[in-house]
Amino acid sequence: MMDTIPEDEYECFECRVRFKERVFTISREWERVHFGQAIPEIEVVDADGLECYCSMACLLKRRDEVMAREGVPIPIRRPQIIPVEICAKCAGPVDMSEFHLTYLEDEAVHNDPYILRPIDVDYLAVVCRRCQPHEILQSTSESVVDFNAAEAKRDVILD
Repeated sequence: MMDTIPEDEYECFECRVRFKERVFTISREWERVHFGQAIPEIEVVDADGLECYCSMACLLKRRDEVMAREGVPIPIRRPQIIPVEICAKCAGPVDMSEFHLTYLEDEAVHNDPYILRPIDVDYLAVVCRRCQPHEILQSTSESVVDFNAAEAKRDVILD
């Protein structure tokens, strides 16, 4: 008999501990940045949670493996929310105002049983459309948990 996890719990991909409150994830998103406002707004049209963890320590233990499985290196200088960034695969320009693939790690807490509120988001890498066209994006990860955030919008406050 298979052991199921209740809807309001997660299982850490590193240590296999079950947890509820604070969630650390590595995910990828198709997004673009709207720079017209005082605070840039990020529009997400598709998002895949690749793995979730009970702590930042567990996330850090698996980060390189997850990104290697995706075939995307983590650049020495992490991407920022600026108009043009550098593609992690080809080192070409990524127009951040156009849809592009973004890998990120985040920490979130539950506002209620089904809504997570990000409290910290760090970009791992961005990939240009030449290296990863949206039409053919398919998971290279066997552990993908799809949480399609169709047309979700998230405001990001720059430090």
